[in-house]
Order: sequence, then C-alpha cells, then structure tokens
Amino acid sequence: MEEKERKYEMAQKIARNKVSFIRHFIVYVCVLIALAVINNIFSRGRQWWLYIALIWGIFVFINFLNAYIFKGGGLKRLEETLIKRELERMENEKDEK
Repeated sequence: MEEKERKYEMAQKIARNKVSFIRHFIVYVCVLIALAVINNIFSRGRQWWLYIALIWGIFVFINFLNAYIFKGGGLKRLEETLIKRELERMENEKDEK
C-alpha cells in the first residue's frame, strides 16, 4: 500500500503544479490585457506594458517548465532520473563481465 500512496502523492503534486500554472497563466493574460488597454488609453506613445509582459513572462515560462517538463520536481527529479540511469548502466556493465 505504501507504493500506491507514494504514487498518489506524486500524482497529486504534479496535478497541483499544473493547476497552479494554468491559474498563473490566466492571471498573466488578464492582467496584461488590462495593462495594454490602460497603456493605450492614457499614453499612446510608449508601450510600457510590454516590459512587464516580458519580465513576468519569464516567470510564467519557468512555472510551465516546472509543471509540464520537470513534473513538479524541478532539478531534484531530474537528478533522481539521472541517478537511476547511472545505476542501470552500472548494473548492465556488471552483468556483461
């Protein structure tokens, strides 16, 4: 039962990270639309909201990577994957000898 609980907790963490990203992205888009409208109504010259979009967009992208690429584990999960591969490689070398 312990293995099943661990998998459930991992799936729950991944799902939470994906929901967090979706929420973050929706807020990002809504705020940027509002800022673009405000910018174009009050100061038509310089598009200052694009600076905010760029900087905040970097953080949204990092959140995306964490939720969908690294599956919520970030570099720790990547490290665990590399350790498993290395252990498998060592076992295969041992079996060949």
